[in-house]
Amino acid sequence: MIHKFSVRSAGVAEPDIRELGRSWELDDLEVWRDYYVEFEGDPEPAALTDVAAVLGDQLDVEVTVDQPLEQGDVQVAYKRGVVDNESDSIITVCGLLGVKARAGKVATTYRSSSPRLRDLVASTRFNATIEELHDEEPHYDTLVPQGHYEPTVHYDLRGLDDEALAELGVAGGRNLSLAQMKHVRHIQETLGDEYVTEVLLEALDARWSDHCAHTTWKSLGGLLGRLINAAKDVANPNVLSMFHDNAGVWDFYDGHAIAIKAETHNGPSAISGYFGQLTKLGGVLRDILGTGLSADPIGSFEYTAIGEPEAPAPIKGRPDARRLAGETIRAIKEYGNTFGVPMMSSRMTFHPSYRAKPFALGGSIGLLPVSAAQRGTPRPGDFVVLIGGLTGNEGIHGASASSAGATMDTTAVQIGAPLEQVKFRKALIELREEGCMSALTDVGGAGLNSAVGEIGEACGVWINTALVPLKTAALPMWRILLSESQERMLLAVPPEHQERAKKILDRHMVRSTVIGRFADTGRYHVFHAPDLTEEALIASAPDAVPAHQGETGFDVSYELLDIEVERQEVGPPPRPSGPPPAWPSLEPAELTGLLEQVVSDAEVASQHYADSQYDSTVQGNTWYGPHHGTEHPVRTAYWAGTPVAGSPAAAVLNTAFNPWMFDADPVAATRQMFCSLLAGQVLAGVEVHDVCMCDNFYTPHLSENWREWLVGMVDELAVLVRHFGVPLISGKDSSAGSVHTDEGLVSVPPAVFLTALGKVPHRDGLLREQWTAPGNALVRIGLSTSSPVGTVAGRKLGLTDGALDDLALSDVDTYLAALAASRNLLRSGARIGAGGVAAALAQGVLASGTGVRLESATAESLFAEHRVGAVVEVAQDDVDRLPAELNPVVLGVLAPGSGILLDGTDLFTPAARDGWLNSFTARIA
Repeated sequence: MIHKFSVRSAGVAEPDIRELGRSWELDDLEVWRDYYVEFEGDPEPAALTDVAAVLGDQLDVEVTVDQPLEQGDVQVAYKRGVVDNESDSIITVCGLLGVKARAGKVATTYRSSSPRLRDLVASTRFNATIEELHDEEPHYDTLVPQGHYEPTVHYDLRGLDDEALAELGVAGGRNLSLAQMKHVRHIQETLGDEYVTEVLLEALDARWSDHCAHTTWKSLGGLLGRLINAAKDVANPNVLSMFHDNAGVWDFYDGHAIAIKAETHNGPSAISGYFGQLTKLGGVLRDILGTGLSADPIGSFEYTAIGEPEAPAPIKGRPDARRLAGETIRAIKEYGNTFGVPMMSSRMTFHPSYRAKPFALGGSIGLLPVSAAQRGTPRPGDFVVLIGGLTGNEGIHGASASSAGATMDTTAVQIGAPLEQVKFRKALIELREEGCMSALTDVGGAGLNSAVGEIGEACGVWINTALVPLKTAALPMWRILLSESQERMLLAVPPEHQERAKKILDRHMVRSTVIGRFADTGRYHVFHAPDLTEEALIASAPDAVPAHQGETGFDVSYELLDIEVERQEVGPPPRPSGPPPAWPSLEPAELTGLLEQVVSDAEVASQHYADSQYDSTVQGNTWYGPHHGTEHPVRTAYWAGTPVAGSPAAAVLNTAFNPWMFDADPVAATRQMFCSLLAGQVLAGVEVHDVCMCDNFYTPHLSENWREWLVGMVDELAVLVRHFGVPLISGKDSSAGSVHTDEGLVSVPPAVFLTALGKVPHRDGLLREQWTAPGNALVRIGLSTSSPVGTVAGRKLGLTDGALDDLALSDVDTYLAALAASRNLLRSGARIGAGGVAAALAQGVLASGTGVRLESATAESLFAEHRVGAVVEVAQDDVDRLPAELNPVVLGVLAPGSGILLDGTDLFTPAARDGWLNSFTARIA
């Protein structure tokens, strides 16, 4: 018997519902949750009352039972056959009440008198791939998914010509090239098989995709190898693991290490901002959990670049930038806050080149013992244990589709369920401490196919897909293998620890299933045998491969799975030539107007509307950031946390990215971003040799000279790594940033997002940004990068074409050495970034409530973005003690009041303050 419980607000609606009603212009909007529960038998009315009481155990809510939808209501629910992520929790709650339930389903219902309601819900709150829309009460015979398993399809490739091979390679959403299909035929001929299966085709489509195999980087001369070799040449002793595991690992203090990783979810976020962004954060948190023998996430960061919020989507049916912005905030809030990891840094950029395919980056750092920092190795006989969420029909072709660029659709969008990941987070740490795992990895892009295939390469592996717990009934073998359902991990558990591991996982309420075994075969073997139970597998001999394997997907030597990538030679990138444009001469009134425009730009303005929804203090380890200020919360240039209980040692993180600079000159932009990060770390108090970095490339694949720019950026990073001794230890490349749209081809600029991680032995040595006392001098220090190209003010003035400044690395060395030696003279210091000195001054005023009196000002002195520089506060008596190598330029003096005064004129008008405070919110909310 199925009963429905509707849980809705009995008083004032929640803030997010009120905000949704405002954005939809529906004053009477109501939103609530409907819980459908299938019971075993027909429960007594008292039992239904008990269930209703638990589901409605919140303030100001009411619960109605079996109330059908009314006319005008619109309900969104998962499709029949898709198990709701909350079904297990519903069953468990009912069991605790003494009521037996078989399944649960949760729907969201919207109510308004507006005739526009259905269209609004359908266009912004509905994913047709996995959900269905109801405007009258749905009828369910059962909530338990039903279905019939479809056997795999066979193909004999031996007689196919090139045209037929190529056609088969792209059939059904695959992206196998003709050369790859010829290699599949070679596998068939080598094995002497009469056919290959659909399972093998799909598995190789994912394995050889750019997402998994980095084919673009390999084709351009082993670009990843260049970065690895540069880091090896540096031989920084802090490097414990780099580009070998799910994350890089950096030595910390007292036997601890820090893992760092960032990845992108650009393609899925273009289709569904909510699910794409939800799973970008969930995915990178799993990367941290799956590093070494498991690290515990201690912080997350995110960056999103989308199109202008006022512009329509360039592809009909896709969400526009404003919708993507709202869904991004909702998703990041839901996953990060639920998981319980502090937000270290978040930022959203509006740039027209990201209107077709956004830049959706999520990152995290985690803590683990040095003794557990190395990637584990499964041993023959170890069990393949799948833990966490159920496997469903979502995320199919996620890896290959994201690699293909323009062909991604909603079938490649994953569904996140953060609570599932919360459950196994602590279980993994306990398994690590108990020595229950030989190795582990996350199940992410390309699903089990990638996770099992990669971890099994050490010796060999076989799995039985019939043992994989499903949330979508009767999935075919290849879909089980390729599903990118979220919140899953794969463990290698020795037989002698299997029982103990099971008890730990059960205690943490984590689903776990033995689905196969590692074997000393050197082969990757997948089959579907419903008659082989988990119990029989566990009881079998460690070296036994089941005699009855049901239906075989493939059984292939790892050697045959490797494929050569054709090398493409490229020349140097076409660097801009000639001098940069000159800054105009502006009168004080014009400077005032330009300052208002600059501080209202999204690169400078407060993003408090988004930031305030992200928990930045959970875990209690945040020492500094992501905001500071006694008057207004202003974004900090770095974050610092003290992750080891009882220790003052701090991890320091900052990021750098400016797409307008990469528009102008990707190579020069790479150098400036790298040097800016390093200067920011040294300003904070970190030694250069205690800094590492993480790179995230997002580049086009159809625009002119994209290969040359990509190679140029990689080679520039290799030069910088060797010069400064600062290694890149983790990263990810996304090389499909070109999309054919209704407007034509839209390509992102060739670019790399850089993240720096540093460490200090004591947090008290870190320099803060807030001004301390009127009467102190404000001084600009650092190298001059005065070109208006790539700056916020340059965009406002139309100065967008021309060259960026060159940075001499020897000059950077000199500055960094002088900065490290002079930090005792600095009372505060803020890194110069977007908006230049003017933005640093405005944010200083807003944070402290203290004003500044300028000695002089020009457009260049105020708005040039001297990225390897800072605005520092110094006592008047110490100004002359600043070494010449800092290139000090006195800007003015801190003064009572809260203005930026130039010859008696306050440049920081009320309109500018309002623009800083409210412009971002006005554009997206």
